[in-house]
Amino acid sequence: MRVRAWSTSANLGPGFDIVGIALRAFKDSVEVELEEGGPNALVTEVKGPYSSLVPRGRDNAAAFAARAALEIAEQKLTAKIRLWKGVPPRRGLGSSGASSAAVVKAINIMLGNPLDENKLIKAAAEGERATSGHPHLDNVAPSLLGGLVIIGEEIVKIEPSVRFVLAIPWINTPDRKTEFMRSILPRKIEMSKLVKNSASLALLTLGMATGDLEIVGKGMSFSIIDELRSRMIPGFNKIKEAAMRAGALGLSISGAGPSLLFLCDKCEPVLMAVKRAYISVNIPASIMVVEPAEGSAKE
Repeated sequence: MRVRAWSTSANLGPGFDIVGIALRAFKDSVEVELEEGGPNALVTEVKGPYSSLVPRGRDNAAAFAARAALEIAEQKLTAKIRLWKGVPPRRGLGSSGASSAAVVKAINIMLGNPLDENKLIKAAAEGERATSGHPHLDNVAPSLLGGLVIIGEEIVKIEPSVRFVLAIPWINTPDRKTEFMRSILPRKIEMSKLVKNSASLALLTLGMATGDLEIVGKGMSFSIIDELRSRMIPGFNKIKEAAMRAGALGLSISGAGPSLLFLCDKCEPVLMAVKRAYISVNIPASIMVVEPAEGSAKE
């Protein structure tokens, strides 16, 4: 049995640690064998275009998530995981979240589905804890459930009809990039900025729920987090200006970056403008149009 999970984009501007969306751009796949003894897990094999960028053995995010799933299910088993790595790591696209989502889904199916969605998300988040130091849910939840999720005491799913231009710059990023990008955030913020960010988040969620792209774009127009992180992304302002002139309705840094997500109605002009902008700042990048993806499932 083979289970896949799609890449994701967290935050969408103002929704830091609250909002995430599954994107039909890249995917990870896993095959799992369960043996007696444990709970334990290890990645025995990694293939795919980004296989050289992730560890094998017990220290892969998928192994942490698998161990958590077995512990929550109270199963004394060892999971041996073969991973096909199709989501590029350290690009802000939920790479560790995708492999974590895929492996807990696979284990749950093999055990007869004893874990509900909340327990699956909790287990998958342990993969995120291992790679970023924090068990945030805004990548694993959309990768597991599909669509757009809003994370609070309960997780709400929306299936929006939206399209984005996704830009992935191939620049150097630090090891444990998400942990580093969280470390630069302030512990205190001005009340006026909090209010502005809250208004943007309200517009973002309203627009996604009603299908109003202009409202979604206005919601993506301000983010306390993006305002700070954009300084760490080469060429950000020039690329943003080019995209907005070409008709982009909104922009956000994808997760902790450096990928960028541009909301669009007529996407082709935005795609071409973003391509030209990256060329002008001499940064190699992959640019594509993407739509929301469904949740993790058998292939």
